[in-house]
Amino acid sequence: MATIKDIAKAAGVSHGTVSNVMNGRGNVSAKKIQLVEEAARKLGYKINYTAQSLRSGVTKSISIIIPSIESEEYSQMYKGLDKTLSQLGYRTHLYITYDLPLNEKNILKEIAEERVTGIITISCLDDASIYYNELDIPQENIIFVNREIKNGKSFVSFDFVKAGMEIGRYLSDNQFQTIGIFADEQKFSNERQLAEMIAGQLQGSSIKIIHVPLNHSYGTAFEFFEDESPEIIVASSLSRAQLLKNANYYGSAVTRPQILCLAPTESTFDDQLKKYRQNYQMLGHHIANLLINQVNQQDKPVLRMIFENSGLDSVDGEVVKNENNITLTMLTIPSPTTDALKKLLPHFTKETGIKVLLAIHTYEEIYQILTDHSNNRFYDIIRMDMAWLAWFGKDVFHPLKQLDRELDEIINALPLHIKDNYMNVEGTAYTFPFDPSVQMLFYRKDLFEDQMIKRMYFEKYKKHLTVPTDYTSYNELVKFFSRSCYSDSPTLYGTSVTLGRSEIIALEFLIRYYAEGGRLISENGLRLDPPIATKALENFMDTLSVAQKLNESWWGESVNSFARGETAMVIGFMNHVSRIAHSEVGTFIGSAPVPGNAPLLGGGVIGISKNSKKIKEAVRFIKWVNQTGIAEQISLLGGTTANPEVSDNYTIRTLYPWLQEANKWSSQGIRETKGLDGTGIDTKRLELIIGLSIKKALQNILNIEETIEHINVQLANSFL
Repeated sequence: MATIKDIAKAAGVSHGTVSNVMNGRGNVSAKKIQLVEEAARKLGYKINYTAQSLRSGVTKSISIIIPSIESEEYSQMYKGLDKTLSQLGYRTHLYITYDLPLNEKNILKEIAEERVTGIITISCLDDASIYYNELDIPQENIIFVNREIKNGKSFVSFDFVKAGMEIGRYLSDNQFQTIGIFADEQKFSNERQLAEMIAGQLQGSSIKIIHVPLNHSYGTAFEFFEDESPEIIVASSLSRAQLLKNANYYGSAVTRPQILCLAPTESTFDDQLKKYRQNYQMLGHHIANLLINQVNQQDKPVLRMIFENSGLDSVDGEVVKNENNITLTMLTIPSPTTDALKKLLPHFTKETGIKVLLAIHTYEEIYQILTDHSNNRFYDIIRMDMAWLAWFGKDVFHPLKQLDRELDEIINALPLHIKDNYMNVEGTAYTFPFDPSVQMLFYRKDLFEDQMIKRMYFEKYKKHLTVPTDYTSYNELVKFFSRSCYSDSPTLYGTSVTLGRSEIIALEFLIRYYAEGGRLISENGLRLDPPIATKALENFMDTLSVAQKLNESWWGESVNSFARGETAMVIGFMNHVSRIAHSEVGTFIGSAPVPGNAPLLGGGVIGISKNSKKIKEAVRFIKWVNQTGIAEQISLLGGTTANPEVSDNYTIRTLYPWLQEANKWSSQGIRETKGLDGTGIDTKRLELIIGLSIKKALQNILNIEETIEHINVQLANSFL
């Protein structure tokens, strides 16, 4: 096997240079990095990271001990742990105890020889001292999950007391008289708390509680059906619920009773079960971060942490007949969210009995439809661009206030910036955010973290390669990653710009204008600030000098170009970039605020047509589309949703890691749609004026100063 000395000889460099390249240290030139990497590849050299870690006395590995990998909750937790720990630079070792204390003690002896960084365990032991006596690692770096055991120092769990109370309240409210509880061993704190709290909420009901280990549960499940079975059985896990279904199928001639079980939020849909959800993938993610922050002494040790449950499912799977043949007609645009909605509408019909017909029109067509208010009578629900809300809202939509108590509660809970930008017209809520969006910077993490590229950038610009925070450094990077400027660039272009529609050109300019502190609306009326606008337009022209120019009417091809690996960066609205996650570069995507941290807001709102006669049914649709379960499905199908809870779905969080940050950045977003007095502005006409004028600059008809003056004259004449 080749050694570092062999690589040094083949590359014609020193042993120390090879060592620095392999370990990411030292001030090595791009040329030498390239020589070392090529020599290593030719010789088939691979670093033994485990040996390196052992020599340094740190393995950067975490042991995970769980009772079973077949139980979906444990499997989901492991996914959350493994994904997050891998991202943090740690390896995971999984151990299965099958809830046998002897197995767990033997596992601890094996782990003791590996010098691990920390342990995350769902233990079946009675005393944590066995861990502390066997293992030579800080006690706070051994985290016990769900089951609180004697002498345990660090404990993390879902709130099983609250789960028991809420399930018990549900059983009481629905007046169940005979109830079964199927739980794991009573010695486990979570199982004991759950059963006791359920029973404590029920007065006058007959309750049958069975505590038994999962590996002895198959036959025990039949006991619930030996005599008269309960009206409902509560199972403490999805695995136990499946055993109950099996026992009823094979061991009972009577109709299966209702089954309510604790289950992971991302478990497969099963209309035969009612589920109380707990987000195990997110639990794993938080535990991983908690542990590594403690290991790195970034946080004080957390001795006890209780995570919130997601709670009872609201979906019951019942089919409702459409006795009145009610059909809602929804006006909307072609988009990833509309495509997702098409696939999910059968569920709405099944749940409510109401059919929905989608009337899909282009962006331009919808503007024309809304301009003639007589068209509103054809639609019950209208999806409108959020930038048009202040202008069209009162003429198009029925106010949402006091139509439905639950809808009022949802609206009242939304943040102020969402209400101001996506709901309110002159202080009244007319719409609900449907597929809200904000501009973000997406970039190729693999390129920005590549040692060779970083060195090339340093040699060219004498500074370190970082994600741009202003448009001057952004344009520097656009040129660095464009082969027309730098022949060694790993991509054809630094970025792409869409030029097929005047309004899009206007937005490309405005994002730079806002980044410089400019505003369109002031006490002086509607106009550009000439010095700021001049600087912004100069920057835009500088970007265009090397960027990939796309004569498209929407941002889709710009996103596709990035997904194909042709560009290193793209600034785009969040609701247009979901397709990136499924592309070849999906795992290499980084996201950041746009340069200047003044992103434009976008996306759509949804409301009830002023002339609709089906208000009650339209309200049901708006509430349905905002349900967390439906919102998750929209996101998984590539659409965008206003429900902030989708970022708690770990699968969605993994596919679209930028969602969590997008909520924060949207609060800083800008879209000037109202005058200082709160009255609406025709933003489409405004952006058309700006875009058409900038086109004249691109065609060299006007210079930059003349373009800014032309825009201000046009705005003054059009918005008196």
